[in-house]
Amino acid sequence: MPIPESQLETWSHQGATVTSSNTYRSIQTVLAAASSPISNKSYEVYLQGSYKNDTNIRGDSDVDVVVQLNATFGYDLSGLDAEQRGYFATSYPTNATYLFQNFRADVLRSLRQYYGQAAVSEGSKSLKLVAAPGRLAADIIPAIQHRKYNYFYGINGESHVEGIKLWTTNNLEVVNFPKDHYKNGVAKHATNRTNGWYKPTVRMFKNARTHLVDHGLLHDSVALHILLNA
Repeated sequence: MPIPESQLETWSHQGATVTSSNTYRSIQTVLAAASSPISNKSYEVYLQGSYKNDTNIRGDSDVDVVVQLNATFGYDLSGLDAEQRGYFATSYPTNATYLFQNFRADVLRSLRQYYGQAAVSEGSKSLKLVAAPGRLAADIIPAIQHRKYNYFYGINGESHVEGIKLWTTNNLEVVNFPKDHYKNGVAKHATNRTNGWYKPTVRMFKNARTHLVDHGLLHDSVALHILLNA
């Protein structure tokens, strides 16, 4: 049986954003408070995932929030030759003293001071904030800035792609590039690429996946595998 066009149109619509915005602003405010252990650190807070990319649908619950430390950064020098690596070593001769583990612990302490001990738990990669009236659940990801260098001839003569780096509770290193991911999505959505249909199409397929799972036509793990590899 074909799917009516009206149903596809409904599935293409974005889910609610007010509660997700409230959740994001609440986390920002908590971390910036004078009582927060990271309030005097160089860091930034931003959304990633479906709420950042405008691909959220009704029923999307968790808000993904990155808390990125900029005072300390990881790096990938694999694109540099020996001379450029030497310039890098000269420009950054000392190791950081405030490390990822310190930052994660301080972010956790900040959140628990405000939301309460029971409201924030530790996952392998993220800190889990439970939902409450007017607030969605959130996956809060402490990370340090990561730089993948294209070239380096000095602090004022270098090029890098900015990402994030973190370590799981099992000490596995994870590198990701959420800002680049967002920019790529914006580019795909542009008039000259997809005429503004990229994000509605993603939402349509996400809603179709949910429909199939809810009606027992597709197992949730299979649908998730297909979505992640699309």
